[in-house]
Amino acid sequence: MNTQTQDVQKPQLPDPKEVARTYGEIAQRASKLITEHMQRQLKRGAGAPADELGIAQAFMDMMSKMLANPYKMAQAQMNLVWDYMSLWQHSMLRFTGMETAPVATPAKAIAVSRMPSGKTIFSSTS
Repeated sequence: MNTQTQDVQKPQLPDPKEVARTYGEIAQRASKLITEHMQRQLKRGAGAPADELGIAQAFMDMMSKMLANPYKMAQAQMNLVWDYMSLWQHSMLRFTGMETAPVATPAKAIAVSRMPSGKTIFSSTS
């Protein structure tokens, strides 16, 4: 039996400070481009679009919360990519006939019943 352990190289993650700086630069450039575009549109006589539902404000609130911690946002993005790669890896292994554990399992099942009145009822089963 070979008792030597092989060193497994861990993937290099980007520097969080560099990622935060990059996201900051992107936000500044985007803000400048949007401001310039809006100024050109106003000069042409186009008014600012109405936002009766408050979607623009909700989007700006969401972005400000996301950009408040660029490291956390970058970490979430890296986790998303990792999860996608894991899903593809398990899918390919199953495609080739290998048995693998499920990547995700539902917490509990949901039963759907349709009443004679046509109403749909959802209930959880344990």
